[in-house]
Amino acid sequence: MTLFLFAAAAGFTLAAVLTDNRPMLYVGLGLWTLGALTALWAWTSSRRHAFRTPEEARAAAEAGNPQAIRTLALAAKSTGDHDQAERLLLQAIDHGDVDSMWEMGRLIESRDGIDASDPWYRMAADNGHFAARRFLKRRALTDGENSDHGQRE
Repeated sequence: MTLFLFAAAAGFTLAAVLTDNRPMLYVGLGLWTLGALTALWAWTSSRRHAFRTPEEARAAAEAGNPQAIRTLALAAKSTGDHDQAERLLLQAIDHGDVDSMWEMGRLIESRDGIDASDPWYRMAADNGHFAARRFLKRRALTDGENSDHGQRE
């Protein structure tokens, strides 16, 4: 939505400047303002999901919040407790958290290698995770280049 508003604002502003149309310029400026407010709203909405304290994250995780469970899993991973991180990520995945699927792939990759992590990356990509889709696409391209290179030699 925000991108659309900014694109429309740019179009109206450019057309207004080229045609010297003052009312169209006001519409463009209004769209710029609305786009900025929409971007600010989206940013503040995303910040509401952050947990301010570990206790807040634990309480939310106990209530079944998958983002809180993932937050605790990443904290466990950062301290080196990979078994606890895996248990928590599996809980979050059971709640449908797509980011946890991606994080599970990263955890498994660091422990067992890329081939073992592939099902988790694919699960994340199949559920709409942008980074997982991009990662698998690049990996497929790289694998294709490596196989082509091997055939040429």
